[in-house]
Amino acid sequence: MKNIIYFIWFLFFFMQVSCQENKENKNQKEKTMTKYEWTEGTSASLGYPMEVYKGGMEYEGGGWVGLSFGMIPGIHGWGSINNGMSSGFKGLPTRLDFIWMSYTENQFYQIDTDIDTEKIRKYFREGYKIKGASGKIQHLNYDVVCVGMAPGGVVVVWIAGVGWQKEIGRYQGEKVTISESEIAKLDSYENRFWREDYINMVFNNGKIIPEKVKKENEGKPIPFGIWDVYRTRFSWKPVFELPENSILNPLTDVGMSMINGEWEQLDGAVQPLSDYEWRAMPTKIGFVYKNLKGELFGGNCEINEKSSLEIFQKVFGDDPTSTKAELVIKVNEANSYFTVKLKGENGKEAFIKTDNLEVF
Repeated sequence: MKNIIYFIWFLFFFMQVSCQENKENKNQKEKTMTKYEWTEGTSASLGYPMEVYKGGMEYEGGGWVGLSFGMIPGIHGWGSINNGMSSGFKGLPTRLDFIWMSYTENQFYQIDTDIDTEKIRKYFREGYKIKGASGKIQHLNYDVVCVGMAPGGVVVVWIAGVGWQKEIGRYQGEKVTISESEIAKLDSYENRFWREDYINMVFNNGKIIPEKVKKENEGKPIPFGIWDVYRTRFSWKPVFELPENSILNPLTDVGMSMINGEWEQLDGAVQPLSDYEWRAMPTKIGFVYKNLKGELFGGNCEINEKSSLEIFQKVFGDDPTSTKAELVIKVNEANSYFTVKLKGENGKEAFIKTDNLEVF
């Protein structure tokens, strides 16, 4: 009997010590956890609107931010951000747990997965440099964690700040069906995902799917897998060939956005502008240059997606590591036009078509 009493006492003592240790560890973790000021965001691709039904992101310390804050039309393209409503300092995101509707598939997806918090922490700690309006370099911090959704259950997480956006990781959702019993409990707003009037609005509202895009996609299958193609990285760098006696404006940055949703800014005062970096294919380029008289000119364009896919394939072949390449932006002497050419170290080169090009 005495042995049984000793055993019970020992077990109780052990549990008390264990609970105290867990409590102390939790308190210590909360004390040492650095909080950052950030808000949540969502993204989708043009022509493939998404909307979160319920759920969101968990962050360090047991906090939570929802992602169900409205339609995600993707009007400005993959990686463009619809900002959420949270504010203030908080721990960094650790997990995704939400259900969303992919309207063009008429399909719900669910994801419940950890994300790469340490990668996010590294970027948030380091921040980034960008030039302000005065031309002075400023050190800024990332302040958005964006979750992108694409057909097929693809989910991509980025972190973003002014002029910069970095991919954190790619995750996969699974198809899910919402039960009739759950739908029956929803109010008239919550059940919009199943209402015919709301579905018709999604497909016929030009602010969600522009008529031009709707016609272009009509009768075509959803390009499942293309969002993983977008993530392919190549070793390339931008090189500018400007009119005689002209230079990139040292007081501004060269802005580039990539097809995988990333953005970056390169210091126009630095030569060479960039080393070879593992980047996805470019989608937009903007720059400012000046001549000997001090006259300023600006240039920007969108890179034609179909042409870019073809030319990168032509230069790099089936192996993105097979060579390095320069993306040559050449402005004519009249300051009225520029061309974009991909020039590989392997001797292969070709011009890439551009859209909405202007020099001003």
